[in-house]
Amino acid sequence: MKHFSWAKQHVVLTGATGGLGAELARQLSALGARVTLVGRNQETLSALAEQLQQPYLAADLLAPDFTEKLATYVQAQHQHPVTGLINNAAITQVGLFSQATNASIERVVQTNLIVPMQSCQTIMPLLPAADGWIMNIGSVFGAIGYPGQALYSASKFGLRGFTQALQRELGAQGIKVFYCAPRAIRTSMNQGLMSAMNNLLKTKEDSPAWVACQIINQIAAGRRNQTLGWPEKLFARMNGLLPNMVDSSMEKPRAILKKLSQEYPQ
Repeated sequence: MKHFSWAKQHVVLTGATGGLGAELARQLSALGARVTLVGRNQETLSALAEQLQQPYLAADLLAPDFTEKLATYVQAQHQHPVTGLINNAAITQVGLFSQATNASIERVVQTNLIVPMQSCQTIMPLLPAADGWIMNIGSVFGAIGYPGQALYSASKFGLRGFTQALQRELGAQGIKVFYCAPRAIRTSMNQGLMSAMNNLLKTKEDSPAWVACQIINQIAAGRRNQTLGWPEKLFARMNGLLPNMVDSSMEKPRAILKKLSQEYPQ
């Protein structure tokens, strides 16, 4: 992606009102990009859109007609054609898997994996063939199965595998597909039980501003894959090569999870 210019980009950003999404929207706007903010809370969405002077699309990702709304919107952008998609929207359900409901399983997997896949399939034919791009926001938990994050890990492992397969399917030419795997981020999604676990384990949490900057730089530089944070980056590699070695490091998180799950019932 030579001579990349954000001023020439029109980005569709899902999960735009969340901690990371709002920061991505702010930084992309500051760089001169046009950003369509996508979210389901119209009041919050319109307020952010007005603040940043950006367009928005109020839509529920879990609604049966979401991809139809997405396609209709993108096809209508004749004056400012859409050049990129950031699949940022995500949810989690922290706690023991034995306590998870069927509804929570479906909601997490649908939001974090199925909808991003469907969005990619919907928008790919509508992006410029030579310069179009997609960024899928994953997680280090997409490379490391973590106690208390069975649903989230499953969805992010799937997203990582999907992205890798799509990258290889498309090759080096045409639409670029990116994957970024942040570690814990200081957002509302990591409050409650997960926040308590992170505090007890002294897990480092990155600011949304820093993570957003890394994602934006990755896209501009054309780097297909990136894992953020140390030693999480090392653990992700170790887990792929020597999973048994990582198993032993999970004894403390597992014990803390069992204790805290009684204090933070799902």
